[in-house]
Amino acid sequence: MPGVAPVSAAVAWQRLPDAGWQWSLEARHVRRVPVNDRHTDAAAAFTVASASLGHRWRAAAGWVEAWLRSDNLFDQRYAGSVINNEGNGRFFEPGPGRTWLAGVRWQQPF
Repeated sequence: MPGVAPVSAAVAWQRLPDAGWQWSLEARHVRRVPVNDRHTDAAAAFTVASASLGHRWRAAAGWVEAWLRSDNLFDQRYAGSVINNEGNGRFFEPGPGRTWLAGVRWQQPF
């Protein structure tokens, strides 16, 4: 079926204690995706990795968590999505490059 990867898999390894250092490592693999009914063209298979590091500690009125995350850690070039049976042959839309995200969260118990 065009636009659907016949195989995809994801794996995550993480440490998420109630307090202290937290981290995660993730990987996602998608096999070759056909883009038309005749299967004459396809988006190449790809694997992308992500990682995050954070710290969580008890505050006077709750919990505070600060973290940093990177997606597509190795800056892979891949087709993030495809347009099935596109008439002009422009089937592929690029996936995002390496991205960074930082955040702080405060949780107050009720």
